[in-house]
Amino acid sequence: MAEIYAWADDEYFAKLPGVRAELAKTAKAGAARAEAILDAHRYQGHARITTSHGELDWWVSLDDSRGQSAAAAIEFGRKGGRSGVSSGIHALRSAF
Repeated sequence: MAEIYAWADDEYFAKLPGVRAELAKTAKAGAARAEAILDAHRYQGHARITTSHGELDWWVSLDDSRGQSAAAAIEFGRKGGRSGVSSGIHALRSAF
């Protein structure tokens, strides 16, 4: 029969060493895939993929703070205006 751990919450399981190691591994692997996608589409610019972590969570981000601050346009594309129309490269979405 299965045991129910009523005393354990999500934070308890998130802090287990095996869970923390798997989260780090998943974030780093996804960041590597996103970086490869970004590199394949890069014509010029300063955008990069970064990883960071807090107490429990990991974040993989597309950072263009060194360039034109166009991370959203790089990821999702743009519909027009003075810069024209472009499709996004969806590096983050495709990596995961």
